[in-house]
Parts: sequence; structure tokens; C-alpha cells
Amino acid sequence: MCAIKCLVACVSIESPSMTQLDKAKSRLRLAQVLFEETESVDRSEEEVTKAIIITDSIQGSSALEIQLRLYELQTQIYIETKRFRLAKNTLRIASAEAAKQGLHNWTYQFCFLKARVHFMMEDAAGSLTTMNQGAALAEQQGDFDIKMAFWIVSGQYSLLLSKWDQAMFYLQKMTPHMGIAELLDFTTTTATIATPPTSTTDDGSSPAPVTPPSPAAPGPPQELDPQQCQSQQLKVFFLILYIFCMIRSGQVEKTLFALTSLHGALDGTRPRDTDELQGVFRVFLKNRIDDSPQGRQQASQRPQQASQQPQQASQQPQQASQQPQQASQKPQPASQSYICIRWMTFSQVYCLTYLLSGICSKADMTQPMKSQQFLVEGIKVVDREFTVNDYASSSVYVRRNQRWFSLLLMTMLLHLTDVFLLKFELDSAQETLLKATYWAQVCGAWDLFKWRISLTTGMIMQLGGRLDEAMDWYNICLSHSENPHQDPEGYEAKTLALISTGLIFSGERYYNPQRARVILVEAKARQATMQSANVRCALHILDGATNEGLIPARQHLHESLKTSGSLMNTQLRSISLMLLGNFYKEGHDAQAEKILAAGFAHAAKTCNQIVAVSTGFTLKDLYLQTSRGIKASEQAQRNKAFLDEVDKAFQARVLDPLLNDHTPNSSSTT
Repeated sequence: MCAIKCLVACVSIESPSMTQLDKAKSRLRLAQVLFEETESVDRSEEEVTKAIIITDSIQGSSALEIQLRLYELQTQIYIETKRFRLAKNTLRIASAEAAKQGLHNWTYQFCFLKARVHFMMEDAAGSLTTMNQGAALAEQQGDFDIKMAFWIVSGQYSLLLSKWDQAMFYLQKMTPHMGIAELLDFTTTTATIATPPTSTTDDGSSPAPVTPPSPAAPGPPQELDPQQCQSQQLKVFFLILYIFCMIRSGQVEKTLFALTSLHGALDGTRPRDTDELQGVFRVFLKNRIDDSPQGRQQASQRPQQASQQPQQASQQPQQASQQPQQASQKPQPASQSYICIRWMTFSQVYCLTYLLSGICSKADMTQPMKSQQFLVEGIKVVDREFTVNDYASSSVYVRRNQRWFSLLLMTMLLHLTDVFLLKFELDSAQETLLKATYWAQVCGAWDLFKWRISLTTGMIMQLGGRLDEAMDWYNICLSHSENPHQDPEGYEAKTLALISTGLIFSGERYYNPQRARVILVEAKARQATMQSANVRCALHILDGATNEGLIPARQHLHESLKTSGSLMNTQLRSISLMLLGNFYKEGHDAQAEKILAAGFAHAAKTCNQIVAVSTGFTLKDLYLQTSRGIKASEQAQRNKAFLDEVDKAFQARVLDPLLNDHTPNSSSTT
């Protein structure tokens, strides 16, 4: 407030020594403080308008730099107030002026802003076209890192639109230039995930998991290879984008390798100052500064730093990556220029890395605590955003990001619910799902995520043996009228609800093979437009369970066994072994005992009690049929421990608090 009072005095004073340019600068700074540090957006816009009128009256090019900065701030205000057409008009004027003067750094900046405006107007084609134009200019000028930034944003837009092939296209273009080209040719059969970082801070004011050191600021990077990206921060965002796409395509080994690289890259990009802590980093330009008087005057101006709300990550797990907010000029050294880009804050990148680490570890129940540890630590870090940065003490910038953090927290809770389901801890799954439901409402994403929550509720019911209620909840999910591009979360949830329903009709209690096959056909048609590796594996399991031919059923289950192995999905692998062993037993094949024994051991090791019980009973029957009573008795003893756990879960009344409010069919819960 003291700063605002001083700036108000500056713009109000009448003095011969106060030039028109000085007044324009003061009003610009006043508008910046009002916009960045308060919620007086209207007042900020008023000061910008007055400053633009002043700069228009100044003859010559002395006010050019201030004028471009005013256009930049005016665009941010229009974006904040969702007046996108006005933002486009302002950017058209500003871009033309920057191009006329040959100020490529400003042209890059306006390209980022223009692409964001197009995207927020749901004009994906216009957004990607703008990105390609910016990348072409950067290539022409030799600004290689800027070209990489444009490509990364293009990949992120493609991901947010569920255009996976297009995102992979950009990844393949960028990977050779990121110093990690081995990712595309990675063939090693083992990979490890780094240990989760701690979530402690020195002063409690920052939500970042670790307190960064304070080394001396490095100079401009030495361009040893002009075709290699020099910015470590850009490599971090590239790796985040890469991991999202690899998770989706089921290339788990590449994902784990990239995740380890991401953990290492984060250690190398710890913020050195407040700007970097808030996500502002430098990208150096190849072109040198104009040494003309006008160029020196422009270089002496102190520019505005970017200060606008980050683009929301996604509305699905993989949607948490963000676009750069803007590029803004900074004071420049004599022989090297750069722009500053605000992307995600250091804390946001760390939180997103926790989520990615949890997702990558989730399917592997041989180490059930790894995924849980990542997600729990990530939830603690995100939760600190809502406790330390409360509404009264937090800055406007933090409050503008509350929805981003609440969306991320809800996503982490949903994945943590999945972990508890995989561990057969239904009480913990219930509690976590209720928290996710609360945060879905807090971040205003309930309509978008209620289908995913309904699916998870149905899965809890199905694992608890309450199949009537499970189908009721699956039917809620199936009633969703979704679009695969506008609502990928709902589309995938509906497909998984179909597969789960088909598996119920393939079981003994509701055996209806005709209904299951109809469901299978519909699920296959949906999966063809989605290309999810985990869904493809689940479809092979459903195909094997419903197929009347013994040989085709075995072929599908062998395929699911192969796919689950490449996905490192231990739960799908256990189910595949169980069903495959059943089919070999029906065919009186000598391999049945070997497959069933392997399936029982695998299910027991990976906390899959239901599959362990089912496989164990089949194995015991096999021993009895082959007159091996001692082995049958031993197997019965091994089955008992798992059977007690399953019976306990079946008797529990899980999710009663949620059911009391949202039960689709009250008669089915009584």
C-alpha cells in the first residue's frame, strides 16, 4: 500500500522536471502493482489506458518500449477478465508494432500470449498456428531454445486436447535436441524410480519440498552445440510432457527412465531467487542488441516481469502440465539478450512430479508403499498451499492459483484411492474418495469428475462383493454423454465402467455371456478412439473371459499377460494368470498347474486377495481331481488366510456416508 501511495503521488505531481515519458512509466508501474498485488483490476486497467494515451502523444520512438509493455499488461488484464476479443485486438496492434521495429523478443512474447488467448477461446487451430509461426521465427533468428519452448507448448496444447499422435509428433521432434535422445531408443528391461524427496521447508512459507541453495548466478550458457537445448527449465517441462505421453501409450520403461531424469533435472534447477521460485526463468537469445541510440535506450528500460495465472493443468491425471504464461523482456547485458518466461512455480513443478511419480508406481503392487508414499507426500505439499497461504495472507498470484492446486489435490486423492483399492484396503479407499469428492466441489470440477468418482465407487462396491450397487454406480457413469476430445476423463471412465460391467456378467453370480459380448463390442469401438494401453489390456481380459472358443480365449489372455508385463501392471497380470489357468484346466492341459501356481503366488505377493482366493480354490480343485490330497489340503490352508480377508471386506459397509447422499437406487443398499 505504501508503494501504491508513492506511485499515486508520482502520477499526480506537476513538475517541470516530470516529462510525459516519466508519467507514462509511473502509471505503468502503478498499474502493474495494482494488478499483481491487489485485486483492483478495474483500477489497473484505468491506469493502463491513461498511460497509453500519454505514450501516443509522445513523438518519436522514445516511448516504444513503454508502449509495448503497456500493451502486454493490457492483454493480461483482458485475459484475467475473460475479454478475449479485446485481448486479440490489443495483441494484433502490439505484434505489428514489434515486427515493424524488428523487436523479435517482443514478437516471441506476444506469440505466447496470442496462442493462450486462442486456446482459451477454444480455437485450437489458431493457437497451434500461432505457436508454429513463433517457432518458425525463432528458427530463422537462430534462437533455438525459444523454438523448443514453442514446440513444448504445442505439445501441451495437443495433450490438453487429447490429440496424442500430435503430441508424440512434437516429442519426436524435440527429443534429439534435449540431450536425452536415448529415451526414444531405450531398450533396457529394468528401471527404477528415484526416492521421494522430503516435503520440509526451512521457514514454512514456501510449499516447495526442499529449500534450494543459493549459488552465484551463472552467466549466459555457452553454446557448445547450437542444436541442443541449453535451458534446464525447458528440459524439465519437456520431461513432464514426455512422461504424460509415455504413461498414456503404456511405455512404462521409458516413463520410469524419464521420471528418474526429471528428479535429477529438478535438483539442477532449484531456484536461486524469488523470481525463479515463482517460476520465472531466462531463455537466452542468439541475436545481439542493437547498438544504436534507440537500441541502447530500449536496453536501459526496466521491463515488467510476467505475472499472470498459469494455464490450468488438465482435467485428467495427465492434464496437469502447463503452458508458459508469457515471455517478458529483462535488463540485458551488452552482448547477450534474453527473455524471461513464467511457467509453473517451483512448488507447482514439484507437486506435479509427486503426482507423476505416484501414477508411474501405482500399478506395481510388488512395492505397494512406493506409490502411496509419493502421493501422500504430494498431498502434504499441496495442502500447505491452503494452510500457509490462507486467503488473508496470501498474494493475489497465489489466490489466482488456488483452483490449480485444488484440482491437483483432487487428482492425487483419486489416484491414492486407486492405490488403496489395489491393496484391498476398502476403508482407506472410502475415506480418501470422500476427500476427493469434497475437493472436486471446491475446485468447481464436480460435473467433470463425477463420472470418474462414480466409477471408483462402483469398483469399491464390486471388490466388496456388492454387485447390485456396483452396477447401479456403473450405470450412473454409463449415463454420461461425453465427448472424447472435450471430456477425456469422462470418456475413459465410461469405457472402464463398460468393461467392469462386462466382467460382472462374465462371473458366476450374474452369468450372461450374450450381454457381456454386446458390452465387449461397444467397449472395443470406444477404445479404438482412445488408445489407452491399460484399457486395451483390460479388453483382452474381457475378451478372453467371454469367448466361447477355448483357443481364442487363451490367445487373448496370453496377449493380456504380455501387455500387463510391459505395463508392469501386477493386478492385470494376476487376473490374466487366473483366467488363463482356468482355461488350461478346462482343457486338461498339463500346464494348468504351473500357471495357476504362478498366478496364486503372484496375487498373494501383490495384495490381490480376491484373485488369490479364486486362483487358490481352482488350484485346490485341480489337486483333488488328480488325487493329490496332501497338496489339496496344504493349498486349502494357504487359501484360508486370504479368504478371511475377503470375508471381512464383504461384511463391511463401506461408503455409507457417500451412499446416504448419492445412492442411485435406495432399495439396493438395504
